[in-house]
Amino acid sequence: MIKIEFTPEEIDALEYERYHHPDPKVQKKMEALYLKSQGIAHQEICRLVRISKPTLAAYLKQYQDGGIEQLKKTGIQAHLANWMNTLLRWKPISRNIRRAQ
Repeated sequence: MIKIEFTPEEIDALEYERYHHPDPKVQKKMEALYLKSQGIAHQEICRLVRISKPTLAAYLKQYQDGGIEQLKKTGIQAHLANWMNTLLRWKPISRNIRRAQ
């Protein structure tokens, strides 16, 4: 099980966004995370939100990586954000690598 600590402000934001965000896909993500913040078991969240366990795990990872703002990204935005996060954490193996001029 993935453990996440939620602040009261984050819970309030998740509750608001699950009904008010203009994108239904984002609303679904917010609903899943809101239920997680309420201590609902993963299996029950999947049943209630009608998502698979891998999808829930992806939502939780998105939230861990960038909070609510990361959850608001969909499609290509989400893929680009994940790719950029990977690049930002990447460190070259050798400092002797020539830089492009």
